[in-house]
Amino acid sequence: MFELDREARAFGVTALENRFITDYLPAAKGDYVKVYLWGLYACLYPQEDLSLESMAKALFLTVPEIEAALRYWERRGLVSRLSQEPPRYAFYSPAQRQMTPAADLGVDMEYVSFAESVYAAFGERRKVNPAEISMAWEWVKDVGLPPETVLMLLQHCISQRGVHFSFKAAEKLAVGMKEAGVTTPDDAESYLQHSQMVHEGVRKVIARMGKRRAATDDETALYEKWITEWQFEPQAVLDACGEMTSGDPSFKYLDGILSGIRARSGARTGAQVKQQLAREKDEMEKAQEVFSRSGFKRLTGPAAARSYETLLEIQPHEVILLAADECRRTGSNLEDMQNLLTAWKQRGLSNAEEVKTYIRERLEWNANLREIFEACGQGGKPEENDRALYRKWRGWGYDQELILCAAEQAAHADKKMLYLDKVLETWHEAGIMDISQARARKKTASGEKRRQVSAQQYAQRQYTEEELLAVSDDLIEEARKQRG
Repeated sequence: MFELDREARAFGVTALENRFITDYLPAAKGDYVKVYLWGLYACLYPQEDLSLESMAKALFLTVPEIEAALRYWERRGLVSRLSQEPPRYAFYSPAQRQMTPAADLGVDMEYVSFAESVYAAFGERRKVNPAEISMAWEWVKDVGLPPETVLMLLQHCISQRGVHFSFKAAEKLAVGMKEAGVTTPDDAESYLQHSQMVHEGVRKVIARMGKRRAATDDETALYEKWITEWQFEPQAVLDACGEMTSGDPSFKYLDGILSGIRARSGARTGAQVKQQLAREKDEMEKAQEVFSRSGFKRLTGPAAARSYETLLEIQPHEVILLAADECRRTGSNLEDMQNLLTAWKQRGLSNAEEVKTYIRERLEWNANLREIFEACGQGGKPEENDRALYRKWRGWGYDQELILCAAEQAAHADKKMLYLDKVLETWHEAGIMDISQARARKKTASGEKRRQVSAQQYAQRQYTEEELLAVSDDLIEEARKQRG
């Protein structure tokens, strides 16, 4: 029959009991207070078109936020839901709440029992406010954890973080428990033990870094990844901290180190990681030795380690050092070193002594070939085809003196080395094996002087830097040709 003019509402008054201000307002979130006041206003000045959507629009909130606030006031006993569709609520006065039994007001007794358990968990050590109780209860109703599981979670936080821990931070743990499928007390105990291990592990890492502070959420998430997803043992993580040798130690720095270990090997335990790091340190030192001797000054750090691993796939360390010496003499590059190591491998040379013998032999043969060139008037320097011929002659049993004797007969030939090869082949077929037989066959003056040679005197001969450089050039050039 009567109604208040819409515009007159703006000039009216909405009464708010002082008990609400003293007993309920301090613990409530700001948005929850906004919803309560607007609802109280709507009770005093009804609006036919009022809905949760219009209420959310007026308060600059979302419908779920409005519903969460109303649930909060339901649990506090100041609001009661009368129907779901359409949503209808009854508001009670704070004074009425104090004088009327909770059951008569529709108070959630399960919530009351839960709140009393939370208060008992903290006792006199901390005064837990209703807003914190409400947040913990949301883990039961909204997140879906059993009340006893939430109480175990709170006890865990008290023991691990102290009685004054943040409920907001604990909420992440509650969500994590739900995502992990925690449904029973045994599940909760197992999950919280893991959480405790993470908490202690993070603390130890921070201490290992020489810092004194609490861990951030991002740091805890990284540690969780290392031990859960990557399956590193806590001791392995601590051992990896020793690799942070430059700059400011950080969880991001450590994440990069563990990522590298994970990519390079299957090491996961403390012993495995320690062994892996020791092996990599040894390889890095050997890589530095190799590239220092080779003259590759700019090849350092991870790039040097990767390059050294490639070389190790071809030859052992001692052989790589010999290749480094040859590359330094010739100013060659890393590709030439790989080619040289591959060429030695293709020749069946697999250890340092075999390679040294091969290099000494090559030096000796080059020296001997230069004497042969001089004897027959050949120009230039010995090449691989010359060494191939020389290898064949030595295989027939001819020493340097006998070869030099035959070389004098090739002096008049155009292709002197081929002519010399024919002479020695003729001698080989005729069974001529010593200098007297060769001289008897030659038509030379009887006063010919005997040459003194140094064939097969490897240990006594000393080589100049020029001779060493010449054989290094030969080795590198031959390796390049073999690799195409």
